[in-house]
Amino acid sequence: MKITTRLKILKGEYNFVPLIDVIFLLLIFFMLSSSFVQVSAINVQLPSVKGEPTSAEKLVITIDKYNNYYFNDQVMDLKTLKEQLAALSSKYQVDSIIIRADKATPQEAVAKVLSMATSLNLNVYFAVGSVKNNVHQVPFETE
Repeated sequence: MKITTRLKILKGEYNFVPLIDVIFLLLIFFMLSSSFVQVSAINVQLPSVKGEPTSAEKLVITIDKYNNYYFNDQVMDLKTLKEQLAALSSKYQVDSIIIRADKATPQEAVAKVLSMATSLNLNVYFAVGSVKNNVHQVPFETE
């Protein structure tokens, strides 16, 4: 005796909507959790030093090799720069600035900004590039 059933086997289709939802959630997660780097439009070649990089949200003064002063990417002279620094440091209670000076910038230009920051009681940090150390160290052998 042959038993028949009323159930029909349906071949289903793959539903990609949950997969796309998960991918968008992962994309949003990684976009929000990644660190954003502020890149300046002023082209300067930073000097290189050894050490660990630090990051901070500060006021940035850039000096190019032609002794042009930029405060947060806006060109200005030293007098206006000092007025802007004094106003912003007191208004937002910022106590630090970052100096980005081209390695071909004369020391006098950097010293002027350093002196101005010291007169305003601001801490100064210098932006520098990192050195890739390709020196192979030979272990010291003792006898």
